[in-house]
Amino acid sequence: MFSLTESYNTRFNIPKPDFPYTIGKRLDVRSHVPPPPTKSDCRLKFQARRERESIDPVQRCLLYPPLTGVFTSGVTELEIVRLVRAGDQHGAQLLAVRVLASTYDLPSDTDLLAKLYDPLYFDHEQDDADPFLCVDRAYTHESAVYTKIADFQGSTIPKYYGSFSLSLPVDHMNSREIRLILIENVPGISMQNLSPSNFTKSERQVIMKAIIDSETALYNRDIVHRDIHPRNILVLPQPSDHARTVVLVDFGLSRTSRCPFPEWEERHLPGVPISPMLRWIEPREWFDGWVDWDWEAWVEQQYEHTRGSITEYMQKRWGPKDRRG
Repeated sequence: MFSLTESYNTRFNIPKPDFPYTIGKRLDVRSHVPPPPTKSDCRLKFQARRERESIDPVQRCLLYPPLTGVFTSGVTELEIVRLVRAGDQHGAQLLAVRVLASTYDLPSDTDLLAKLYDPLYFDHEQDDADPFLCVDRAYTHESAVYTKIADFQGSTIPKYYGSFSLSLPVDHMNSREIRLILIENVPGISMQNLSPSNFTKSERQVIMKAIIDSETALYNRDIVHRDIHPRNILVLPQPSDHARTVVLVDFGLSRTSRCPFPEWEERHLPGVPISPMLRWIEPREWFDGWVDWDWEAWVEQQYEHTRGSITEYMQKRWGPKDRRG
């Protein structure tokens, strides 16, 4: 059955099934250990471009299941209590869920955030992206980041409760697997949905410094976020714990090394702290509405205490282009 309101493959008028993630629905998920982060990009290849012209999205999901990984014995029953960001043409489905039963020690007295990497409701019309490669990349990279910096959970990044897999029936013979993670449902608001005019200059400076400190802490642990944008920054309500002004989210594009090429990693001094006076001295255009002060002078003032750690090599590698010589 297909509803009149469901999403369609507009190019070929092929309907997708009714959206399966609705409030009150229960999801039985199995614990799953993802494979290592994928190495390839997710650009749409010629064969995939041709296939989507003749094969409907559901059948393509059966043709291209997620990367295998390892299933363990753990099982959990979840109930969807709220749709956070869900629907067709999203890279991932974000659902607030409540744990009803679990063989793991998961909190049952608070809502968690389930992030489902479902390729069926990815944008199948996007010309340059392969939905199956994209969700594999996001799932494996995000899980790897949370695992690598477990000590940052609950502060710089959300708490992480593990990786799982959900089986959804397609018909009486077939089902498809959707990978997901469970993380803390952070009580913050996306910076993208906030108006800078509602904050004083002092408050905006506190937020911007928290962003720099958080991103730098990740980089100093060899995590490169690669998408530091207001949409991926949650600002906690005030008054809040001053140690947690912002929380960084969405690590689907992240790397767990400073360089994508292992043979060049040593050139990026893995594990060595790099001063924000180098990596953040140039303004980021995404924060134009938030910054109305002399950014360079402010960054130098805030991080003057790190100046002594900057070497000539660091200046050449990370410093502003016009100062590298």
